[in-house]
Amino acid sequence: MAIQVISSCSIENGNIVVNGKTVFSFESGDFSEFLKAAFKKLDSPYPKYYKMDKLCQLAFLGSEYLLKEKSLFFGDDEVAMVFFNGQSSLDSDSKHQQLIDEEAKVSPAVFVYTLPNIMMGEIAIRNKWYGENLLILKPSFNFEEWATEADLLISAEKATYCLGGWIDAFQENYRLRLYLVEAAEIKMSLLTI
Repeated sequence: MAIQVISSCSIENGNIVVNGKTVFSFESGDFSEFLKAAFKKLDSPYPKYYKMDKLCQLAFLGSEYLLKEKSLFFGDDEVAMVFFNGQSSLDSDSKHQQLIDEEAKVSPAVFVYTLPNIMMGEIAIRNKWYGENLLILKPSFNFEEWATEADLLISAEKATYCLGGWIDAFQENYRLRLYLVEAAEIKMSLLTI
């Protein structure tokens, strides 16, 4: 089986691009301010967003912009998620370690984000999805490798669609390449004898 991209989103350097069109741009280089401004533009009432770490906020924004652009909605078990990530939850890990080093009270709200796959949980909760999900740590992103993982889930009938791609965030450096894919239509020609 083969897959086809239905929609895509990239977020990098203060720009959110959905299906090749810039839908949001932010001049300030501050990552936290960018995340807040991009979420406000969505005009989406979801107060839990402000409690998430930067990695989760980035993944959440990508999925919201991608799904909003085409008004896409899915059944609760139709979507699987596969993400590749390079630095895991290093941004939250370093904040958590700093609290420990300072002998401050370590909040469970910080600790939960030391788990990099929580970003998929946040997306799943938001969309009420109960499908398969997979997070793979890789040094860099290769679309063909990611597409193979997505294709395996769709071919095995674990999902009808797969959302994911590359996400990485550490301090002021961030990059997201998000794709929504489905099985490609195979056109067969009939031979007449």
